[in-house]
Amino acid sequence: MKKYILTSKILALLILFSACSKTTILDQTPQDKYPDEALWTDINLADAYLVDTYLGTGIGFYQEMLTSLTDESYNFQGSEVYATGNVSPDNSVVLGAGFPTWSNFYSTIQKLNVFLSKIDQIAGAYPAEQQPAIKMQTDVMRGEAIFLRAYCYSRLALDYGGLPLIKEPVELGDDLSSLERTPFAEIVDFISAECDAAAALLPGPDGILQGRATKGAALAIKSRVLLFAASDLTADGSSTNENVAYVGGDRISLWTKAKNAARAVIDLGIYQLADFGAPDKTEVAKNYFNFFKAKDLSNPEVIWGKKYSKTVGQINQMNLWNGSNGMNNWGSNNPTQNLVDDYQMEDGSDFSDHFEVNGSGVYRNISSKYTNPNIYSSRDPRFYGSILYDSSIWQKRFANLAGVDPLGIYDRRTRISIINGVQTESFGIDTRQGSIETWNAGYTGYLMKKMLDDGINGRSENNDNVWIEFRYAEILLNYAEACIGLGEIPEATTYINMIRNRAGLPDFTGDLTQALRYEREVELVFEGSRWYDIRRWKMLEESLTDALGIEITETNTNGVKQTVWKQIVAQQRGSVDPKMYWLPIMTDEVQKDPALDQNPGY
Repeated sequence: MKKYILTSKILALLILFSACSKTTILDQTPQDKYPDEALWTDINLADAYLVDTYLGTGIGFYQEMLTSLTDESYNFQGSEVYATGNVSPDNSVVLGAGFPTWSNFYSTIQKLNVFLSKIDQIAGAYPAEQQPAIKMQTDVMRGEAIFLRAYCYSRLALDYGGLPLIKEPVELGDDLSSLERTPFAEIVDFISAECDAAAALLPGPDGILQGRATKGAALAIKSRVLLFAASDLTADGSSTNENVAYVGGDRISLWTKAKNAARAVIDLGIYQLADFGAPDKTEVAKNYFNFFKAKDLSNPEVIWGKKYSKTVGQINQMNLWNGSNGMNNWGSNNPTQNLVDDYQMEDGSDFSDHFEVNGSGVYRNISSKYTNPNIYSSRDPRFYGSILYDSSIWQKRFANLAGVDPLGIYDRRTRISIINGVQTESFGIDTRQGSIETWNAGYTGYLMKKMLDDGINGRSENNDNVWIEFRYAEILLNYAEACIGLGEIPEATTYINMIRNRAGLPDFTGDLTQALRYEREVELVFEGSRWYDIRRWKMLEESLTDALGIEITETNTNGVKQTVWKQIVAQQRGSVDPKMYWLPIMTDEVQKDPALDQNPGY
């Protein structure tokens, strides 16, 4: 495995590059015009430049997450503009300021275009006897740059559709005011070809440092993009706007390309599903959770991701951002009751087969099999690895609360005691009516558990668990969905059940498409795929409804306890406007380039 030494000179360059990363190429700023010509004659300096561009992909953890643009969760700080239907060209920052945008990605694309225009000259700067070895290294680095550019274009394409396609460095004085959008279909073809080119140059995971691009990662981008391209949003024939859809064409061909792209990753033979311990459901829940608090990317299910340090580099504060107020954390992205109710029971039946919600919003058990009135009993094991729900054990409390809660239980209950006609009321530590930083308590009654670390004290300690951008489970589900599109039902069934059985669930029954969509929702929850899925399936109207939560009241009347789970509205969301299937191009970008056609409805 190659080792890289970060010298003080490289570090200085990294700081310089990072300081320039907030501008956009449409500003015509002379980016990457550094007087030190040594940059392109020294492979270590060039590698430092390349490493910096990884930051521009935007992958990783943020306080405001894509999950809160969907029915998965609610973030009162970061999702209001989009979720309430108020997104516009003048109000288009749908998440926090740190989340990558159009200008961020194009800034990174400019840096990569510069790199690709210079990298092949580096070997010639070395003595003849060193040139073959240097050329081998720069070929891999070229593959990395092509991969990173393809990734940036993929993120832009899936957010905006057709794009200005810029493949060469922008020079000072270039006129970009008449740069038009390349149609969506051509952008997809470009990304697909770039992924193939990158894959041809890149090694497998054992031939490069963790977190850097690999052959599998390049093919995974292709799989994700081609599945999106084949889906209803862009390929059902209902749109005549070539910026956001295929106009005409052969949909069978699109599904075939998507299937083959996923199959190419499978056929590498180097990835496999992690063993979560099925059929033992307790083990599945534990190991599913542990999978996402890993400190490195070595698991053979992981295709590409990002490692974190507690002390240097970009900060991962998932515990602080999303943990409970009772642990002095901020409770930012709250899973919804909509999501919780979607989790199946442990036998694979729907939750709604066993519980109903009455006219007052109260859950009532109607099951002849699962008679426990607790709505959290006997659920899909992945529920327990993903969601912090009332009465689940989480982390030991700090000393000031250890006497009140020695076990570390997430407590969202209101407790009413009626003894001899005298009523008293108390509130759980983690409620919005409790005594600990109530302003940081969640609104829905739930917190994220997946991607947090129960060994981290978020109040004073950063996380160092990895972000996983691509993993094998997604590829298998991509493959299954493409097979459904082609009518290859037995093949799709096999791969859907692979995911279910790994999670301790039986083979699915009922509708195949619904089974696929359930697995994508639950298996990939909080990983950033849901927003793209409900858009490409054209399901925004039915999915982006009010964000629901839970209110739990335990009443003790002279020693007899009764608990009621009541559904509440945590966030009223506006009606879905069809324009919300795509993001608007920001007004300032259109002002810089008036030739940019705006997306439909804006």
